Amino acid sequence: MKNDLNRLISQNIKKYRLLNSLTQEQLAEQLHLDAQYYSQLERGERNFTIEKIAAVCTIFHLGIDKIITIEPPSPAADTDVLLEEVLAALEGLSYHQLTLLKKFVTEIIPLTE
Repeated sequence: MKNDLNRLISQNIKKYRLLNSLTQEQLAEQLHLDAQYYSQLERGERNFTIEKIAAVCTIFHLGIDKIITIEPPSPAADTDVLLEEVLAALEGLSYHQLTLLKKFVTEIIPLTE
């Protein structure tokens, strides 16, 4: 359980780092950490301290619940209906928005599982 939580914390921090278009080096600098040490944290080889988690939340303007998720979100009751809603929402997007969405789906979503 503890290792799963540490892995989840590392994945969530990486997700928000990527969503904010920061490199590991840039976030390490903001956290006053060596880039190599930060890389070990993000890979789950070391554990983030509560102080560093709080600092990440401050940097990204997040509640701590976005980094430390105790209970996984409940699955959608009807994925077909949800998929139809998503497809309908895509219809009005520009090419640029669709490109960003594709990047999000291919690079960020896999980090949330």
